Amino acid sequence: MKSRTAILIVEWTSIPLLILAGLLVISGYGLTSEAARNASLGLLTFSRSQTIHLSRLIKLGFVSLLLLHTYAGTEVLGEKLQARGRKGLASLVEYGVIAFLIYVGWITLNGEFGG
Repeated sequence: MKSRTAILIVEWTSIPLLILAGLLVISGYGLTSEAARNASLGLLTFSRSQTIHLSRLIKLGFVSLLLLHTYAGTEVLGEKLQARGRKGLASLVEYGVIAFLIYVGWITLNGEFGG
Protein backbone atom coordinates (compact mmCIF):
# COMPACT_ATOMS: atom_id res chain seq x y z
CA MET A 1 0.00 0.00 0.00
CA LYS A 2 1.33 3.44 -0.84
CA SER A 3 2.12 5.77 2.03
CA ARG A 4 -0.31 8.48 0.92
CA THR A 5 -3.14 5.96 0.56
CA ALA A 6 -2.43 4.55 4.02
CA ILE A 7 -2.44 8.02 5.56
CA LEU A 8 -5.74 8.86 3.85
CA ILE A 9 -7.30 5.65 5.17
CA VAL A 10 -6.12 6.45 8.70
CA GLU A 11 -7.48 10.00 8.43
CA TRP A 12 -10.85 9.00 6.97
CA THR A 13 -11.49 6.17 9.42
CA SER A 14 -10.53 8.14 12.54
CA ILE A 15 -13.75 10.07 13.16
CA PRO A 16 -16.21 7.23 12.34
CA LEU A 17 -14.11 4.90 14.50
CA LEU A 18 -14.19 7.40 17.36
CA ILE A 19 -17.98 7.78 17.08
CA LEU A 20 -18.63 4.02 17.00
CA ALA A 21 -16.21 3.39 19.89
CA GLY A 22 -17.94 6.11 21.89
CA LEU A 23 -21.36 4.65 21.17
CA LEU A 24 -20.26 1.19 22.27
CA VAL A 25 -18.65 2.46 25.47
CA ILE A 26 -21.51 4.77 26.42
CA SER A 27 -24.17 2.17 25.65
CA GLY A 28 -22.22 -0.38 27.70
CA TYR A 29 -22.31 1.93 30.70
CA GLY A 30 -25.99 2.54 29.98
CA LEU A 31 -26.56 -1.19 30.41
CA THR A 32 -24.76 -1.46 33.73
CA SER A 33 -24.99 1.91 35.45
CA GLU A 34 -28.01 3.86 36.63
CA ALA A 35 -25.68 6.83 37.17
CA ALA A 36 -24.68 6.78 33.49
CA ARG A 37 -28.33 6.72 32.43
CA ASN A 38 -29.09 9.64 34.75
CA ALA A 39 -26.07 11.59 33.48
CA SER A 40 -27.37 11.30 29.91
CA LEU A 41 -30.40 13.45 30.86
CA GLY A 42 -32.82 10.82 29.66
CA LEU A 43 -31.25 10.25 26.24
CA LEU A 44 -29.86 6.90 27.29
CA THR A 45 -32.34 4.35 28.55
CA PHE A 46 -31.68 0.70 29.25
CA SER A 47 -33.63 -0.22 26.12
CA ARG A 48 -31.71 2.21 23.89
CA SER A 49 -28.42 1.09 25.41
CA GLN A 50 -29.28 -2.52 24.67
CA THR A 51 -30.28 -1.73 21.10
CA ILE A 52 -27.08 0.20 20.42
CA HIS A 53 -24.73 -2.15 22.23
CA LEU A 54 -26.11 -5.32 20.64
CA SER A 55 -26.47 -3.91 17.12
CA ARG A 56 -24.71 -6.19 14.68
CA LEU A 57 -24.27 -3.29 12.24
CA ILE A 58 -22.52 -1.12 14.84
CA LYS A 59 -20.27 -3.95 16.02
CA LEU A 60 -19.29 -5.05 12.51
CA GLY A 61 -18.81 -1.44 11.43
CA PHE A 62 -16.57 -0.79 14.41
CA VAL A 63 -14.46 -3.90 13.88
CA SER A 64 -14.19 -3.29 10.12
CA LEU A 65 -13.03 0.29 10.66
CA LEU A 66 -10.68 -0.84 13.41
CA LEU A 67 -9.07 -3.46 11.18
CA LEU A 68 -8.71 -1.06 8.25
CA HIS A 69 -7.42 1.79 10.43
CA THR A 70 -4.91 -0.43 12.22
CA TYR A 71 -3.63 -2.03 9.03
CA ALA A 72 -3.13 1.34 7.33
CA GLY A 73 -1.48 2.79 10.44
CA THR A 74 0.86 -0.17 10.61
CA GLU A 75 1.84 0.39 6.99
CA VAL A 76 2.72 4.00 7.81
CA LEU A 77 4.75 2.87 10.82
CA GLY A 78 6.48 0.19 8.74
CA GLU A 79 7.55 2.74 6.15
CA LYS A 80 8.96 5.00 8.86
CA LEU A 81 10.90 2.12 10.35
CA GLN A 82 12.27 1.12 6.95
CA ALA A 83 13.34 4.70 6.28
CA ARG A 84 15.38 4.57 9.49
CA GLY A 85 17.07 1.37 8.37
CA ARG A 86 15.10 -1.00 10.59
CA LYS A 87 13.71 -3.30 7.94
CA GLY A 88 13.69 -6.37 10.17
CA LEU A 89 11.70 -4.59 12.87
CA ALA A 90 9.34 -3.17 10.26
CA SER A 91 8.65 -6.65 8.91
CA LEU A 92 8.17 -8.09 12.39
CA VAL A 93 5.68 -5.37 13.33
CA GLU A 94 3.79 -5.61 10.04
CA TYR A 95 3.48 -9.39 10.06
CA GLY A 96 2.65 -9.46 13.76
CA VAL A 97 -0.12 -6.91 13.35
CA ILE A 98 -1.49 -8.65 10.25
CA ALA A 99 -1.63 -11.96 12.16
CA PHE A 100 -3.39 -10.25 15.05
CA LEU A 101 -5.90 -8.52 12.75
CA ILE A 102 -6.71 -11.80 11.01
CA TYR A 103 -7.31 -13.35 14.43
CA VAL A 104 -9.56 -10.46 15.54
CA GLY A 105 -11.52 -10.67 12.26
CA TRP A 106 -11.92 -14.43 12.65
CA ILE A 107 -13.16 -14.07 16.25
CA THR A 108 -15.58 -11.33 15.18
CA LEU A 109 -17.04 -13.30 12.30
CA ASN A 110 -17.39 -16.41 14.46
CA GLY A 111 -18.99 -14.37 17.21
CA GLU A 112 -21.50 -12.71 14.93
CA PHE A 113 -22.27 -15.49 12.47
CA GLY A 114 -20.88 -18.67 13.99
CA GLY A 115 -23.75 -19.35 16.30
